[in-house]
Amino acid sequence: MPGFTAHQEKGCNTQLDLWKDGEKIPNNTLAIRHSITDWDHAAGYSYDNVTFPSAKPTGQTDRDAGTHFVYWKVGQPDPGCQAILMADTPAGWQVLTKLPGDEILRVSKEGCYYTAISPNQNLITSFCCGHDDCAIAEVEVQQPPPKETVNGDAPECKITKFDSTPTIESGTQIAITRPQTCEAEPACTHSVTHSHSVSAALSHSQSYTWTTQVGVEIRFEAGVDLIEDLKVSTGLTASIAQSWMDEYGATFTDTNVTTTEEGGRQEAGTVAFYSFTPKYECHKGDVSCGKDKDGNEVVLQNLNFCLPQTSSADGGPNGIFRMVYISG
Repeated sequence: MPGFTAHQEKGCNTQLDLWKDGEKIPNNTLAIRHSITDWDHAAGYSYDNVTFPSAKPTGQTDRDAGTHFVYWKVGQPDPGCQAILMADTPAGWQVLTKLPGDEILRVSKEGCYYTAISPNQNLITSFCCGHDDCAIAEVEVQQPPPKETVNGDAPECKITKFDSTPTIESGTQIAITRPQTCEAEPACTHSVTHSHSVSAALSHSQSYTWTTQVGVEIRFEAGVDLIEDLKVSTGLTASIAQSWMDEYGATFTDTNVTTTEEGGRQEAGTVAFYSFTPKYECHKGDVSCGKDKDGNEVVLQNLNFCLPQTSSADGGPNGIFRMVYISG
């Protein structure tokens, strides 16, 4: 899989010197060594504290403050594959997202691609091949939630153990504008004109199947469930979420990314969409959901119940906005 070679300008004619942790990066190229599903290697290869001393600053808008022009020459990925460049995030991952960072560039064709990045950023390279693996990376496509099957009334669940101190986790990176082609010099902007919900979430890495004492068959698949409205939600996920709320004494949180301000600068001659990655506070614990048909207690272990962080300024969700460039 070809890597990302840094250049100074459109057309990628002059290479840009790249450094990581004070050491020159060979050939000014960020190598791609691991796939997005290679969990043994954190789903990618990391370059810490990347700098590019000779890159020109953008300085076009307040949102671009501190960013620089960096173009990447990318060779042709293998058929059915995409090369992925991500920016590391300060929050944790693997609880709510399978991406180790926020995407800033994802391409399936060779070419010269732009990104606006800041010096001293930690960058991560990765790749995906095939429909299922690349579905993880295609953040502009909403993925279906894990399946929950309950052929009757869901059992009432109760917390049996939980960590009172939350961890700070990154939520799923979501597209908040559609991909657009920018043809106007010197740049285009994205405006967020529609509300995008950021809701409570339940994360579970293990699937469970059992039959209750009254004959209700339940299947609870591993994944992340977003709970948009607890008042009208039903089923096992709602029962578990309610038990967390009762135990923790928290208030159900459902916030929205809503703004009409200019959403960010998109370089001319590119295809990109604007994205948002929310931050969550997550509590891990176990829940008991009654007994199975044989009289054994059903305990679902190591679940994470997560509430979005909110801004003290406007009550909206805390998180990171990023422009994501893709091949046309």
